Amino acid sequence: MRPVCAICGRRTTPAAYIGTEPVGPTCAKRAGFLGAKATKGSRIRLVSYKPVREVVAQTLDLFAEVAP
Repeated sequence: MRPVCAICGRRTTPAAYIGTEPVGPTCAKRAGFLGAKATKGSRIRLVSYKPVREVVAQTLDLFAEVAP
């Protein structure tokens, strides 16, 4: 279940948190949270996203040089 944005009330993936309330990426951008850095004493925390990994084969053929 996705959290609900504290500003607009839609279900969203959080881009920032105001205290414990999530804020979606569009609302955070409009409010100016994404451009500015959160200070140490601030109640605004930015969410860091992990980049999507490419799907790569994890195994190799053991005897690739031997042709059937």
